[in-house]
Amino acid sequence: MNNNNNNGNRVTVNVAGMCLGIMIGITAAGVMFEYQDIMPLLIVLAVSGPCYLAIVLIQEFLQPYLKRREAALKALGKDGIKIMRHDYAAKLAYKGIYALFKGKYPDAEDYLQKALANSTIRQNQKFCLEWLVKLYEAKQDNAKLMWCFRKAAEYTPDDAGTQSRLGHAYLTEGDLDRAEYCFNEALKYSANDGYPYYSLVRIALIRGDYDKAHELLETLMKVNGNHPLAHAEYASYYAMTGDREKAQEECKKAQICGYKDPEELNRRIKAILSFEETEFSGEDLPKLYYRRIENKGGEKNA
Repeated sequence: MNNNNNNGNRVTVNVAGMCLGIMIGITAAGVMFEYQDIMPLLIVLAVSGPCYLAIVLIQEFLQPYLKRREAALKALGKDGIKIMRHDYAAKLAYKGIYALFKGKYPDAEDYLQKALANSTIRQNQKFCLEWLVKLYEAKQDNAKLMWCFRKAAEYTPDDAGTQSRLGHAYLTEGDLDRAEYCFNEALKYSANDGYPYYSLVRIALIRGDYDKAHELLETLMKVNGNHPLAHAEYASYYAMTGDREKAQEECKKAQICGYKDPEELNRRIKAILSFEETEFSGEDLPKLYYRRIENKGGEKNA
């Protein structure tokens, strides 16, 4: 979207510049050939110059400002301007979002953190955290991202999505106990959500608890048996328990259900199945599984 707008801006400026260049050329030709009635051309040139400058200023400065302002206000909701008049925290949040759109990350963080500190309503606190998450994702600051997820769970402990997101962050870090707790909390508030089950299956597989993994998979298939991730984890389960045929069958089912990266899934399952082969490098094996299998029997350290 932004690239298209920038291209449009450049086209407008280039057309205006071309017109101005033509007028300058005509005027210069008139001077060279002592064209008698050159005054109209000079008048047009005098008007065209400021007009071109105005177009450049509008396209390069005013229009981007207005678009960022509109987007920041839109983020606050349909009554954004009205809300800012009566809510200091909302005004700070607006400034933070605007700074984020402008790429001024330190200013964005400062305003959004102040907005969070001045927010007393849970929904507003969650709103500030959502934009802080966007900021820290842009900065690739994983430590502060984790802080956001923890803070969100503190403000909204009964929100299944918040608990699942925190659980995913813990799982990515390899903190299985905390991840498991979060996913179980998520199921308290959304028992039919497949994602916590899917994640708990992964944790059970990493721990080598195949009985529990199978039990969770059976529940997951009842909750959302057509989801590609369910079949993908079933494929991992069969691969880790040595059933090559069923692992490949579940891979095909995952692909039929729309798994987004079938080649990655095939490599992963092949990596799990082939882990014991002497020439296998393990580079396609997910890090969490790699850690678990390398530590199996205490022979190697991850």
